[in-house]
Amino acid sequence: MSTTNTHTRSRRTHARGFSLLELTLVIAIMGILMGVVAWNLVGQGQSARISATQIKMQQIEQAIEGHIATTGSPPTGLNVLVTGGKVKAEGLLDAWDQPFYYAPKPPGQTPAFDLRSPGPDQTMQTEDDIILGQFDA
Repeated sequence: MSTTNTHTRSRRTHARGFSLLELTLVIAIMGILMGVVAWNLVGQGQSARISATQIKMQQIEQAIEGHIATTGSPPTGLNVLVTGGKVKAEGLLDAWDQPFYYAPKPPGQTPAFDLRSPGPDQTMQTEDDIILGQFDA
């Protein structure tokens, strides 16, 4: 009987669980995976904001073209579209809550107006500006 007891005890001492090194390695791998997932989600959020801004710009473009068809000239400002009921006031802000830049051009120029968003950096005249007519519809 004493050999069975000794054999059972020796088996228990070898099967104590995970070592500190194994646990640390597993936690490090999980941390890296969560970091990669978080990084990808942040990037997609930015892409979604850019797409939402482009869609708003296309809606504003349609409202401006409707105004031109009705009056013969582009509106003097985007607020004219709000008072005319063609666009809601919230529609005049991009996905970063910045107002769109709008400038009508002199008669005969094509396009008849310039419409842009400052983009993700929220600063106008930088390389990430979103300009109507320079993105795929």
